[in-house]
Amino acid sequence: MRFDLKRSLFVSLAALGFIAAAGTVNAQTASAKTYAHVISNEKMTTLPQNRNVNFTGSNALYNKAGTLKGAKVVASRTTLNKIKNSQSSTNNVRAYQVAVTNRGSVYYKVVTYDGAYRGWIYGGKSVASIAGGVTQYTTFKNQGLSTLTAAQQSATYKIANPGTANNGTTVTYKQPAWTQYKVGRAITDSTPYASSIFKIDQVGTRTRENDQWVHIYDVNNANSPANGWILMSGLTQAQAPVADNAIQINLVDPSNNSTIVKSVTITRSGATKGTNFGYYSNGGWTISQSDLASIQNQIRAALSGTNYSLDSLTTAQIAQIAQTNFGSSTNLVANKIATIADNAVRINLVKPDGTILKYTDWSKSGVAKGSNVGFSASGNTLWSLYSGDQSSMESQINSALSGTNFQLNTNSNTLNSTQMDAIARGTYGGQVYINVVPVSNATSPIVPRLVGASQALKGTDSASLTAPVTVAGPDGKATAINGR
Repeated sequence: MRFDLKRSLFVSLAALGFIAAAGTVNAQTASAKTYAHVISNEKMTTLPQNRNVNFTGSNALYNKAGTLKGAKVVASRTTLNKIKNSQSSTNNVRAYQVAVTNRGSVYYKVVTYDGAYRGWIYGGKSVASIAGGVTQYTTFKNQGLSTLTAAQQSATYKIANPGTANNGTTVTYKQPAWTQYKVGRAITDSTPYASSIFKIDQVGTRTRENDQWVHIYDVNNANSPANGWILMSGLTQAQAPVADNAIQINLVDPSNNSTIVKSVTITRSGATKGTNFGYYSNGGWTISQSDLASIQNQIRAALSGTNYSLDSLTTAQIAQIAQTNFGSSTNLVANKIATIADNAVRINLVKPDGTILKYTDWSKSGVAKGSNVGFSASGNTLWSLYSGDQSSMESQINSALSGTNFQLNTNSNTLNSTQMDAIARGTYGGQVYINVVPVSNATSPIVPRLVGASQALKGTDSASLTAPVTVAGPDGKATAINGR
């Protein structure tokens, strides 16, 4: 039998080719099932606040890098989207470890502040910047003191409700609550600091809640353990001791009665501490008219230049003042006024009975909010108005008074020196008060005469008539009145 070497070689090579091809296919199948592996896994060393992140919702959270063998979903994209839009700082997220796979993918290990979710999430292709399923996030915006009024910055405060509650308003915190991972309270009980007096040196808002937090420090102890962050609503303004013969009226914000806008002190010579300022009469508490007028004027003066007013006291507020004991204070709610333009001053026109007739807003271009309307002239105790402003104001005020039966001054439609002083001391963006008077009564032009007589009647102080008088009756006939 002949052995065909050529054919045998062909068959053998073909067989080998098949095997080789099969090997290639098997190699490709094995490669398709190959998982990524981690080539670097390190703890993050950047500043903690720079590792606060938020989910983007574009990637799920896994128990390990998502492309590793055995990776399982810890939280879906839907869940992470809810966390992303949460309005609670407990859902803030901290990244603390970073891994890189052999495919160049970056994964971050993260945890929510409340510990509810922890795992790995895709973070882009570079460790130089956070991307993918997370983004850097600012949990708290520190605003310095820019959002506080000058009065709030200079005021002193107490903790309104000392205790142990972990609610943001009772104790202080090393950082505003839930804005830094595992940074908690400065003190756990504020009761020992109930009498401590604090000032504010920083203020800001949490990003998710948009609530206002302030950093306070004890004015008498720079190293007090209670120094820290607290919600502004957890503070009440501290008050200086009230004199034994005085009462203090605190004018407070209508939306937050712990915020004192201004205070006025009413003193009475010879008053005894602990006695009532007013008196009880006809079934109710009241005060004298002179005290009422004085208090109302002081309140208006105190609120001048602010965005608050209390132009007339209600019966209930008068009773509240009347029952206030000498040596103590009481709070009255002031009213938020309609917005005043930054370049305008509101001129309130006050009637003799102390009530507001109406107001007019006088504006001037090119002026800054908070600047005085007028100026203090050298050697003059009364302030003055700038040239040209007086006539403009008078014209606007007289227009406002038209038809009201009131005028600026008796027999005059011009501002007097006292009125100008009050306006000049005011500030743009605020309000002032000036008094107006009723229009003077004109003399009656009616002249009494006898019917048909050309001479006016002359008066007499006699108790009886000395001559007959004839008057016309309704029917036109003359009737004589005898000497009796």
